[in-house]
Amino acid sequence: VRPLNTKRCRSHNAKCNRRYCAPSSWRLVFSTLAMSYLSMLTSSFLPPSSPYHNIRPCDDAAATTRLLPWFSAHTSSPDTDDEEIAKTMTVPEPPPTSPAYSLYHLILQNRARRTNSGNGDEGSLYKNCKSIPLAGVYDALSAKIFAQNGAPALFLSGFGVSASLLGIPDAGMTNLVEMEMMTRNVCSVVRSRPAYGTVIKGNYHPLPIIADGDTGYGGAPNMLRTISALASAGAAAITIEDQQFPKKCTIAAGSKIQIVGREAAVQRVKGALGARDLYKERTAGGAGPWIVARTDCRMAYGFEEVLERCVRFEELGAEIIYAENLQSREEYEKLRSVLDCRTVTMIAQVQETMDAPWDIKQEVDRKPLLTVQEIGELGYDLALFGVTPLQCVVGALESTAKDFLRRSEHGAMVGTGIIGNGEESESSQRNIMADFSTVKRVVGFDELADFETKFPCT
Repeated sequence: VRPLNTKRCRSHNAKCNRRYCAPSSWRLVFSTLAMSYLSMLTSSFLPPSSPYHNIRPCDDAAATTRLLPWFSAHTSSPDTDDEEIAKTMTVPEPPPTSPAYSLYHLILQNRARRTNSGNGDEGSLYKNCKSIPLAGVYDALSAKIFAQNGAPALFLSGFGVSASLLGIPDAGMTNLVEMEMMTRNVCSVVRSRPAYGTVIKGNYHPLPIIADGDTGYGGAPNMLRTISALASAGAAAITIEDQQFPKKCTIAAGSKIQIVGREAAVQRVKGALGARDLYKERTAGGAGPWIVARTDCRMAYGFEEVLERCVRFEELGAEIIYAENLQSREEYEKLRSVLDCRTVTMIAQVQETMDAPWDIKQEVDRKPLLTVQEIGELGYDLALFGVTPLQCVVGALESTAKDFLRRSEHGAMVGTGIIGNGEESESSQRNIMADFSTVKRVVGFDELADFETKFPCT
């Protein structure tokens, strides 16, 4: 609003002969409404835990001042040039429409902290650097709980889906339809609230989900459908492994694991990459998932074969390299040293007992159980604990069932139906995580082993 003949009118670019310039007045009204709307929209994308969540439109000037620190913390790496940090990645930035976009920036930010923590020499490259923790969820509820508690990313575990959906062992008995359904459910629930995602360059992006693609469920046509189905369900990355079909949980199978030859493994990963590229061509914006090339060959062919396969996977262009069931800290260090330091890598571990982590220097015959910090200092980006949530659920349900259905010495049911009830009970114990051997028993690995012994069909 301009007083008469004091300044040139921005709408007319001439002196106005009216007391108030209508075009300028309407412009002011519309700009005020737009700022109020944008203020409310921005507030709705912030997590409820943020102190800036419920900002009123009338406070937009003060709100902008208060919002800047929050956006800075969630959209950029501290004291680091984005272009310089991007050089630490072998893969280019995915398009913003890709679910892998948020995973890329999550790893990029973590590497920025790694760069800032070191002093430039090779020995300090990974010093004081944590890896990104990945919990192995198995359904929409478990994913929602971890997302609510601030999980940066999640892994949809094939072992967990097989156990929770069907109550059977992870031995190739689940199919793509079931895995696609669970992937879609998990991706849907983490997208249901913007608080579960993150803000990158001023835009909201959902929590990244890495889906277990097993072996691709068959030959080339099956691989094409697997990648397309899980990608359309919303997966940010898909793991493809080198076991023979039907596959089996690597930790449970041990030395009896069945692995395809090296060239077959390479062709499988190559097929997954080709299927992903074809999906990108058919999708608007070129949005496609990353491929996680995984080898399970350690117990079948030895550690040297692990190195050979991982190097080949890296040469093919797989975005993430993942070796399962390595047996010592030295093996983790050796694998990381033979790969390009810019390659994204992942370690998976199973906490087989509730015992405290042991010192590998004292007990070299046992596998190490490394912390997120230790995994990061070895140079790995992602630390997967794929069965831990399921172990905790199995342990909690077993203790709850015993308490709920408690019987007397004579067999009479004496449970009150009220858990705890002020008394010492199974469910009131602090440590409720089941050993991995218990989980295997509950889902039926022992029964499956007996059946396979009696009927060794192929």
